[in-house]
Amino acid sequence: MSHREGASGVLAPVVLLLGFLLLTMGPVLLEWDDFPSKSIDQDRNHLPVIQTFAESLPNIDLRDYDSATTPGMHVLLAVMARAGCGSETSLQLASCLFGAGFLLAAWWFASCVVSRWTAVACVLPLAASPYVLGNSIWVMTDNLSMALVAMVIGLALFRSPSGPRSAVSGSMLVLAVLVRQINLWVCAVAGVAMLLGLDPVRRRLPFRDALDRRRDAGPSVVFGIFLVITIAILGWFFSLWGGLVPPRFQAGGEGAAVHAGGLNTAVAPYVLTLFFVYAGPPLIVLLPNWTGDRRVRGTAIAGAVIGFLLGIVLESAPGIEVGRNGGWLWTFAGMTPDVAGRSSMLVVGSACGGLAVGAAYGLLVAAGRTRMAVLGVGFAVSFLVAYTANAQAFQRYFDPPVLLALGWCLAGVAGARTSAGTVTSAQVSTAALSAFAMQGCFAVLTLYRPLLSGG
Repeated sequence: MSHREGASGVLAPVVLLLGFLLLTMGPVLLEWDDFPSKSIDQDRNHLPVIQTFAESLPNIDLRDYDSATTPGMHVLLAVMARAGCGSETSLQLASCLFGAGFLLAAWWFASCVVSRWTAVACVLPLAASPYVLGNSIWVMTDNLSMALVAMVIGLALFRSPSGPRSAVSGSMLVLAVLVRQINLWVCAVAGVAMLLGLDPVRRRLPFRDALDRRRDAGPSVVFGIFLVITIAILGWFFSLWGGLVPPRFQAGGEGAAVHAGGLNTAVAPYVLTLFFVYAGPPLIVLLPNWTGDRRVRGTAIAGAVIGFLLGIVLESAPGIEVGRNGGWLWTFAGMTPDVAGRSSMLVVGSACGGLAVGAAYGLLVAAGRTRMAVLGVGFAVSFLVAYTANAQAFQRYFDPPVLLALGWCLAGVAGARTSAGTVTSAQVSTAALSAFAMQGCFAVLTLYRPLLSGG
């Protein structure tokens, strides 16, 4: 880090968080939060559950309640409410802090590979997402869940395994699953990351990375202990509920949506389409680097083929009856023809998204971060498999993780050596700011403009 970076870099996360808190706490404190279509989950589900838990502390009945998630966030905020901070505004301000924590985690790991200010640029698209902002303004489980997940993934991708880091990663996994049971998806690849430095494994890897220089099994054992604890907790909830969600959200239940009603095959093409749309501007900025290099171009073409096959094989026609609604992408998909149960828009988008993922993979390899590329693909596959098991495919489930992945990919490709030249930090910042401009427009049009006009 240069002297100039050291002198000014300390301000980078402060500026990022202050700007984010202004955009989230501001509407809450000024009571510009009248937006029924956005606050419906808060008002219908989360606030009533928190209030019920607060009134029944310490004897909370967890057998069935009006949230499809494990009760970690609700219990935490119920304790806060019981301590005298139970007003709707107080709980919303806590939600703002969850969002700030998510951003701080995203920024911290990005700053492991680029300068602090470049890291800010890389996470600005995430910070400007109307879903991340909205999930902060209203009481939702999303941002706390993603903050904990980001810690587990970030430690696996950006930091060398050690006993203390494995303990942090494992404890974050436990908490993530207590907030949302589906977060178990991060455990497999996070566990694999702990094993890469072991000699029997490392000798068989096609790549070498400085993060895998450790030779002892201690971190793997520590993480394994926390994984056993996590699985035991999930087993207890499964026994209590008779399924993976509270009874009212199972088939035949009285919840607002059935989450355990079967597989939703549209998740993979949908997420790939989102990634392409959001990565589109950065791909244009970095166009010479990924089209002009034979290796990167090859991985991009391979990704496009895989994405196209997923779009062809998996049913993706939109419809509220199959849990494919909510968000602008489903709206646009509904305007295009369906062919044999496949959305024509998502078939094309899936191919383009595969190309974008392939280009990102190739650039990461060119930057000497093959380990990050391989583990990143592993996390992506785990995420898609887990969310395919949810009958509901709402856009708000996917925007934050997609933008987190995009920001970390942009940070990771800095320094990539391609036939068209080395990817500079200035290029990375420009690419990130182009994605930020898109998200900023989305936030203004879909969140702040309706807020100012009373919803």
